Amino acid sequence: MGTRMKLIAFTAAAVVGVALAGSAAAAGPNLITNGSFEDAGTTGPAAIMTPWTYTSSFGTDTTHPATIIQYNSTAGYPSGAFGESIPTAPQISGDPDHPGNFAAYFVADDATETLSQTIHLNPGTYTIGFSAYIPLNGFDNSGDASFTGEVAGQNLVTFDVHSSGLPVQEWQTWDETLTVATAGDYLTQFTYHSGAAPAADVVIDDVFVVAGNITSSAPEPAAWALMIVGFGGAGAALRSRRRQVAAAA
Repeated sequence: MGTRMKLIAFTAAAVVGVALAGSAAAAGPNLITNGSFEDAGTTGPAAIMTPWTYTSSFGTDTTHPATIIQYNSTAGYPSGAFGESIPTAPQISGDPDHPGNFAAYFVADDATETLSQTIHLNPGTYTIGFSAYIPLNGFDNSGDASFTGEVAGQNLVTFDVHSSGLPVQEWQTWDETLTVATAGDYLTQFTYHSGAAPAADVVIDDVFVVAGNITSSAPEPAAWALMIVGFGGAGAALRSRRRQVAAAA
Protein backbone atom coordinates (compact mmCIF):
# COMPACT_ATOMS: atom_id res chain seq x y z
CA MET A 1 0.00 0.00 0.00
CA GLY A 2 2.84 2.37 0.82
CA THR A 3 4.35 1.87 -2.62
CA ARG A 4 1.01 2.44 -4.30
CA MET A 5 0.41 5.64 -2.31
CA LYS A 6 3.82 6.96 -3.32
CA LEU A 7 3.06 6.21 -6.96
CA ILE A 8 -0.24 8.09 -6.77
CA ALA A 9 1.42 11.06 -5.11
CA PHE A 10 4.16 11.07 -7.73
CA THR A 11 1.59 10.97 -10.53
CA ALA A 12 -0.21 14.00 -9.09
CA ALA A 13 3.09 15.84 -8.68
CA ALA A 14 4.05 15.02 -12.26
CA VAL A 15 0.73 16.39 -13.52
CA VAL A 16 1.31 19.59 -11.54
CA GLY A 17 4.82 19.83 -12.98
CA VAL A 18 3.55 19.43 -16.53
CA ALA A 19 0.85 22.02 -15.90
CA LEU A 20 3.31 24.53 -14.51
CA ALA A 21 5.69 23.88 -17.37
CA GLY A 22 2.83 24.50 -19.78
CA SER A 23 2.12 27.84 -18.13
CA ALA A 24 5.67 28.93 -18.95
CA ALA A 25 5.32 28.14 -22.64
CA ALA A 26 7.80 29.54 -25.11
CA ALA A 27 7.35 33.20 -25.86
CA GLY A 28 5.88 34.37 -29.14
CA PRO A 29 7.89 36.42 -31.63
CA ASN A 30 9.63 39.61 -30.65
CA LEU A 31 7.50 42.45 -32.00
CA ILE A 32 10.60 44.67 -32.07
CA THR A 33 12.47 44.10 -35.31
CA ASN A 34 16.21 43.54 -34.92
CA GLY A 35 15.92 43.97 -31.16
CA SER A 36 19.32 42.34 -30.64
CA PHE A 37 21.03 44.37 -33.39
CA GLU A 38 22.11 41.23 -35.24
CA ASP A 39 20.49 41.69 -38.66
CA ALA A 40 23.40 43.46 -40.31
CA GLY A 41 25.85 40.79 -39.17
CA THR A 42 28.59 43.36 -38.84
CA THR A 43 29.76 46.40 -36.88
CA GLY A 44 29.86 50.15 -37.41
CA PRO A 45 27.33 53.02 -37.56
CA ALA A 46 25.86 51.74 -40.82
CA ALA A 47 24.94 48.46 -39.08
CA ILE A 48 22.10 50.26 -37.27
CA MET A 49 19.47 49.02 -39.69
CA THR A 50 15.89 49.91 -40.55
CA PRO A 51 13.37 49.91 -38.91
CA TRP A 52 15.55 51.48 -36.23
CA THR A 53 15.68 55.23 -36.81
CA TYR A 54 18.81 57.03 -35.68
CA THR A 55 18.81 60.78 -35.00
CA SER A 56 21.59 62.95 -33.65
CA SER A 57 22.50 66.47 -32.65
CA PHE A 58 26.24 66.94 -32.23
CA GLY A 59 28.14 69.67 -30.47
CA THR A 60 31.91 69.48 -30.48
CA ASP A 61 32.16 65.79 -31.35
CA THR A 62 30.85 64.79 -34.77
CA THR A 63 33.07 61.76 -35.33
CA HIS A 64 31.64 59.19 -32.91
CA PRO A 65 27.98 58.51 -33.74
CA ALA A 66 26.20 55.57 -32.14
CA THR A 67 27.52 52.34 -33.56
CA ILE A 68 27.19 48.56 -33.48
CA ILE A 69 30.06 46.85 -31.67
CA GLN A 70 31.08 43.21 -31.36
CA TYR A 71 31.08 41.39 -28.05
CA ASN A 72 34.32 40.21 -26.43
CA SER A 73 36.42 42.35 -28.75
CA THR A 74 39.31 44.64 -27.88
CA ALA A 75 38.95 46.55 -31.14
CA GLY A 76 38.78 50.32 -31.24
CA TYR A 77 35.79 52.40 -32.25
CA PRO A 78 33.62 51.90 -34.34
CA SER A 79 33.69 48.08 -34.09
CA GLY A 80 34.56 47.97 -30.39
CA ALA A 81 34.38 49.98 -27.19
CA PHE A 82 37.75 51.71 -27.51
CA GLY A 83 39.64 48.53 -26.62
CA GLU A 84 37.44 47.48 -23.69
CA SER A 85 36.02 43.99 -24.16
CA ILE A 86 32.25 44.04 -23.57
CA PRO A 87 30.88 40.68 -22.37
CA THR A 88 27.88 39.14 -24.08
CA ALA A 89 24.58 40.29 -22.59
CA PRO A 90 22.67 37.65 -20.62
CA GLN A 91 19.56 36.08 -22.11
CA ILE A 92 16.55 37.91 -20.65
CA SER A 93 13.80 35.60 -19.40
CA GLY A 94 10.96 35.85 -21.88
CA ASP A 95 12.96 37.45 -24.70
CA PRO A 96 12.73 35.13 -27.74
CA ASP A 97 15.83 36.72 -29.29
CA HIS A 98 19.33 35.73 -28.25
CA PRO A 99 21.91 38.45 -27.51
CA GLY A 100 24.07 37.14 -30.33
CA ASN A 101 27.35 38.82 -31.24
CA PHE A 102 26.53 42.53 -31.37
CA ALA A 103 25.17 45.42 -29.32
CA ALA A 104 24.45 49.13 -29.83
CA TYR A 105 26.96 51.59 -28.35
CA PHE A 106 26.39 55.26 -27.47
CA VAL A 107 29.71 57.04 -27.11
CA ALA A 108 29.70 60.56 -28.64
CA ASP A 109 30.77 63.56 -26.52
CA ASP A 110 28.63 66.68 -26.28
CA ALA A 111 25.78 65.11 -28.24
CA THR A 112 22.15 63.99 -28.09
CA GLU A 113 21.32 60.78 -29.94
CA THR A 114 18.26 58.55 -30.22
CA LEU A 115 17.47 55.11 -31.54
CA SER A 116 13.75 54.59 -32.09
CA GLN A 117 11.26 52.19 -33.59
CA THR A 118 7.45 52.27 -33.69
CA ILE A 119 5.28 49.15 -33.56
CA HIS A 120 1.53 48.63 -33.68
CA LEU A 121 -0.01 46.97 -30.63
CA ASN A 122 -3.54 45.68 -30.17
CA PRO A 123 -5.27 45.69 -26.78
CA GLY A 124 -3.83 43.07 -24.46
CA THR A 125 -0.98 42.24 -22.12
CA TYR A 126 2.65 42.39 -23.22
CA THR A 127 6.04 41.82 -21.65
CA ILE A 128 8.66 44.45 -22.51
CA GLY A 129 12.31 44.98 -21.66
CA PHE A 130 15.93 45.60 -22.59
CA SER A 131 19.46 45.48 -21.10
CA ALA A 132 22.15 48.15 -20.66
CA TYR A 133 25.83 48.14 -19.72
CA ILE A 134 28.18 50.90 -18.50
CA PRO A 135 31.75 50.41 -19.77
CA LEU A 136 34.55 51.25 -17.36
CA ASN A 137 36.55 53.40 -19.78
CA GLY A 138 33.52 55.62 -20.33
CA PHE A 139 32.63 55.73 -16.64
CA ASP A 140 36.15 56.95 -15.84
CA ASN A 141 35.75 59.92 -18.20
CA SER A 142 35.20 63.30 -16.56
CA GLY A 143 32.06 64.14 -18.56
CA ASP A 144 28.73 62.61 -17.57
CA ALA A 145 25.92 61.29 -19.75
CA SER A 146 22.21 60.70 -19.22
CA PHE A 147 20.25 57.82 -20.68
CA THR A 148 16.55 57.04 -21.04
CA GLY A 149 15.12 53.70 -22.11
CA GLU A 150 11.51 53.71 -23.31
CA VAL A 151 9.91 50.53 -24.66
CA ALA A 152 6.42 50.48 -26.20
CA GLY A 153 5.68 53.90 -24.76
CA GLN A 154 6.78 52.94 -21.23
CA ASN A 155 9.74 54.68 -19.62
CA LEU A 156 11.60 51.76 -18.07
CA VAL A 157 14.58 53.73 -16.77
CA THR A 158 16.27 57.14 -16.76
CA PHE A 159 19.70 57.61 -15.20
CA ASP A 160 22.84 59.72 -15.15
CA VAL A 161 25.81 57.39 -15.53
CA HIS A 162 28.02 58.90 -12.81
CA SER A 163 25.33 59.32 -10.16
CA SER A 164 23.04 56.41 -10.96
CA GLY A 165 24.61 53.99 -8.52
CA LEU A 166 24.39 51.29 -11.18
CA PRO A 167 27.29 48.84 -11.13
CA VAL A 168 29.94 49.40 -13.77
CA GLN A 169 30.82 46.59 -16.17
CA GLU A 170 27.68 44.61 -15.30
CA TRP A 171 24.65 44.09 -17.50
CA GLN A 172 21.43 45.45 -16.02
CA THR A 173 17.96 44.43 -17.21
CA TRP A 174 14.69 46.33 -17.00
CA ASP A 175 11.50 44.47 -17.85
CA GLU A 176 7.83 44.64 -16.90
CA THR A 177 4.36 43.78 -18.10
CA LEU A 178 2.36 46.32 -20.05
CA THR A 179 -1.42 46.44 -20.46
CA VAL A 180 -2.50 48.07 -23.71
CA ALA A 181 -6.08 49.34 -23.59
CA THR A 182 -6.18 51.05 -26.99
CA ALA A 183 -4.85 49.76 -30.28
CA GLY A 184 -2.28 52.05 -31.82
CA ASP A 185 1.36 52.76 -32.62
CA TYR A 186 3.73 52.68 -29.66
CA LEU A 187 7.21 54.15 -29.58
CA THR A 188 10.36 52.41 -28.41
CA GLN A 189 13.17 54.93 -28.00
CA PHE A 190 16.59 55.16 -26.39
CA THR A 191 17.93 58.65 -25.75
CA TYR A 192 21.56 59.36 -24.91
CA HIS A 193 22.69 62.86 -23.95
CA SER A 194 26.36 63.40 -23.18
CA GLY A 195 28.19 66.30 -21.62
CA ALA A 196 31.59 67.75 -22.32
CA ALA A 197 34.35 65.54 -23.67
CA PRO A 198 35.28 62.96 -22.72
CA ALA A 199 31.86 61.64 -21.64
CA ALA A 200 30.46 58.41 -20.21
CA ASP A 201 29.21 55.66 -22.53
CA VAL A 202 26.25 53.24 -22.60
CA VAL A 203 25.80 49.90 -24.40
CA ILE A 204 22.32 48.40 -24.99
CA ASP A 205 20.95 45.10 -26.27
CA ASP A 206 17.97 42.69 -26.12
CA VAL A 207 15.13 45.11 -26.78
CA PHE A 208 11.87 43.18 -26.83
CA VAL A 209 8.08 43.36 -26.79
CA VAL A 210 6.29 40.01 -26.55
CA ALA A 211 2.57 39.31 -26.32
CA GLY A 212 1.41 37.94 -22.97
CA ASN A 213 2.77 37.97 -19.43
CA ILE A 214 5.59 35.57 -20.12
CA THR A 215 7.41 36.22 -16.83
CA SER A 216 4.41 35.28 -14.68
CA SER A 217 4.76 32.28 -12.39
CA ALA A 218 0.99 31.93 -11.98
CA PRO A 219 -0.48 29.04 -13.97
CA GLU A 220 -2.76 29.95 -16.84
CA PRO A 221 -6.38 28.63 -16.97
CA ALA A 222 -5.41 25.63 -19.09
CA ALA A 223 -2.69 24.77 -16.59
CA TRP A 224 -5.13 25.01 -13.69
CA ALA A 225 -7.53 22.70 -15.54
CA LEU A 226 -4.77 20.16 -16.08
CA MET A 227 -3.81 20.27 -12.41
CA ILE A 228 -7.43 19.78 -11.31
CA VAL A 229 -7.78 16.78 -13.62
CA GLY A 230 -4.52 15.38 -12.26
CA PHE A 231 -5.53 15.78 -8.64
CA GLY A 232 -8.99 14.33 -9.40
CA GLY A 233 -7.48 11.30 -11.07
CA ALA A 234 -5.07 10.76 -8.21
CA GLY A 235 -7.91 11.07 -5.69
CA ALA A 236 -10.09 8.59 -7.59
CA ALA A 237 -7.25 6.11 -7.74
CA LEU A 238 -6.66 6.51 -4.01
CA ARG A 239 -10.35 5.96 -3.23
CA SER A 240 -10.39 2.86 -5.45
CA ARG A 241 -7.36 1.50 -3.65
CA ARG A 242 -9.01 2.05 -0.26
CA ARG A 243 -12.15 0.20 -1.39
CA GLN A 244 -10.03 -2.72 -2.57
CA VAL A 245 -8.23 -2.88 0.76
CA ALA A 246 -11.57 -2.76 2.66
CA ALA A 247 -13.03 -5.59 0.52
CA ALA A 248 -9.99 -7.72 1.13
CA ALA A 249 -10.37 -7.19 4.86
